[in-house]
Amino acid sequence: MSFTLDTDANPDFDRLVAFLRDRFGDDLRWVASFDATSYDYRMQYIRPDLKTELSTHEFDVVVHRSIALFRRPYVEEVYTHLGPARSLVIEHERATAVHLYLSDTTGVIIKIKRGNEISIPGFVDDCVAALFPGVEP
Repeated sequence: MSFTLDTDANPDFDRLVAFLRDRFGDDLRWVASFDATSYDYRMQYIRPDLKTELSTHEFDVVVHRSIALFRRPYVEEVYTHLGPARSLVIEHERATAVHLYLSDTTGVIIKIKRGNEISIPGFVDDCVAALFPGVEP
């Protein structure tokens, strides 16, 4: 049921981070790619001051909980009548979290300082275009 990008290309995370840093500057908090099957994740970018604010253990907890709670199949199960999920946006007191689902098991979590405006689906399309140049979102 899930939306999956029709590409064999590997995501270009450096290009995504460059796009996000250009758009949000210091308001970009961090970017992590993940695999929900293995709970593996890779920090693609972390704002320098957050490296000292949050320990590796705290990042592990945040990312692992995000993967567990906001897994694409769970989100789609709740809203099955609406079709496949491409993203999930959660606004917190200090930041906005954007979960981009690249497949049933992989994705990207983007944390942006609260107060920055993003629009859906445009923001998701722009991120997909950065990750997969030349692929239609």
